[in-house]
Amino acid sequence: MVDNAQQSDNKPKKRVAVIGAGCVGLTAIKECLDESDRIDVVCFEQEPHTGGQWRYVEVTKERPNPYSSIYKSTIINTSKAMMTFSDYAIPGSWPTYLHNKKVVRYFDMYVHHFRLKEHIRFGTKVVEIRELHDEQNRWMVRFHPVVSWTSAQSPASVTIQEEIFDHVMMCTGHHSVPRYPSFPGMKPDEPDAFTGRQIHSHFYRDAGEFKEKNVVIVGLGNSAVDVAVELSMNQSQVYLSRRNPIWVAPRWLLGKPLDQYTTRFTFWLPLIVFKFISAFLLHLTLPKLHPLMKPNCMMFENHTTINSILHERISTGTIIPQVNIKRIGPGKRVEFEDGTVIDDIDAIIWCTGYHVNYPILDPTIIADGREGLENNRVWLWKYMLPPRHPNLAFIGLFQAVGALMPIAELQCRFLIQTWAGRSSSSSSIPDATRMDKDIQEVQQKIRKQYYDAPRHTIQVDYAPYGDWLAKQIGCFPSFWRLVRHFGVVRGIDLWMETTFGPPIPMHYRLVGPHAWEGDRKKKDDGQSRDGTGEAARQVIWGYKGCKGYTDSKYLRDDGLLLPKDGYQNGVREGMLVEV
Repeated sequence: MVDNAQQSDNKPKKRVAVIGAGCVGLTAIKECLDESDRIDVVCFEQEPHTGGQWRYVEVTKERPNPYSSIYKSTIINTSKAMMTFSDYAIPGSWPTYLHNKKVVRYFDMYVHHFRLKEHIRFGTKVVEIRELHDEQNRWMVRFHPVVSWTSAQSPASVTIQEEIFDHVMMCTGHHSVPRYPSFPGMKPDEPDAFTGRQIHSHFYRDAGEFKEKNVVIVGLGNSAVDVAVELSMNQSQVYLSRRNPIWVAPRWLLGKPLDQYTTRFTFWLPLIVFKFISAFLLHLTLPKLHPLMKPNCMMFENHTTINSILHERISTGTIIPQVNIKRIGPGKRVEFEDGTVIDDIDAIIWCTGYHVNYPILDPTIIADGREGLENNRVWLWKYMLPPRHPNLAFIGLFQAVGALMPIAELQCRFLIQTWAGRSSSSSSIPDATRMDKDIQEVQQKIRKQYYDAPRHTIQVDYAPYGDWLAKQIGCFPSFWRLVRHFGVVRGIDLWMETTFGPPIPMHYRLVGPHAWEGDRKKKDDGQSRDGTGEAARQVIWGYKGCKGYTDSKYLRDDGLLLPKDGYQNGVREGMLVEV
């Protein structure tokens, strides 16, 4: 067992374990390094590379159940300006919406820029995280080296190692354990079982294997719609089955990325007004909807699916909407709840979501011993902390109306500032009783706004939640702070943009702890000021397309030579390529 906290200024540094080196784990490491005088960080990653869910991995006999669910054509549904980390911008020359290869390329650049690799233990599988119940509320992490996928080595021969940490950050996400529905005929040992192929979308990789097949897609989330559209373009006949029709919106709306219509100002409006305005704008761009695709609720009462092509493919008949399934089988027969029967279905792809699952932890922790975890009901204060285990944090365990990465980054900033004892946020975490009350209020609000479904139990709005975190950290771009720091003219311009423009992550690096520093500039009165927040200011105007800022050095693609397969343990000579 290792317990080797290093000393800094005669005080022991706090040791933080980060579990997982996907996008959330990477920003957790980086935020720990920003407080390196008070925090030591170690990241455990079972794969030989970074990138987590976004790194494409084939499904093979050797790896029948990879962690990643990314298929070859996956394109992210949030625009680059809204998904970028706040102090390292996605290059301005890159596309607005990124293919998965570009996404992991950006993560690799982030790793390189902040020198994160040396803090990651690749090929290390964590098997248990156990609370010690000592005076410091510390945690023991038990782990072992990952056995090669092709190795015949017995698991019994693996040596379990142990280390003690003051805090643990769970950054493994909630998209790795597929959720399946239950319909008659699904199990192969049933007398009237379905004999066609059944897979979960987690294991889907490309359309080639379904070419010229009749396929039922079950679900209406992003994966279901993306797969349905892709198959329909590959000479497959697709039947899209759903329980409830929901809103499906395009990536672009009236010449602007959809996610950039939301501003801080829109959250000042009554919700009902925002719903009507959003629905009106969508109706201006959408074609006449198929009767089975007309939403039966208002906007923002479910998690909106993003796809620009679905309704056009439905209009061609290559995708045929259907109601919910009643049963499947015998043979290749599928019967729907309205009585429709199709007898020649070759495959069913279940796009039915995931279970929230953390097998290395005591299962009572995340739900506080309450019922409902099977339906993804968790009990976490501000989507992060279990009330009776405050030295353990779950990062990115939410379903955002907006991008994941910037909000996960703010979660990490808030927690690390708190654990490091910084005055701006160290008093922000209440006791367990207050946490319980806050959690109940959030869950009541979710149930009031969204219909009851496992995908809606951890729903959160990007801007209000991000702003709350920013206020605790001390980096919220308020009017007076912007004017005081940037001067009257620049400060007012920035306040107008942060209020009426899209809430891009760089807003949280203009002021406060670890603002993104750039070159020194002159104040409005001609006096020189430091460069705190200057880089963030340039990126904000650069993403907006303002002349003189689009070519800012903070938005350039510097053409780094990076490992072909991402940052990993033991990069071999000759693997460097330029993308």
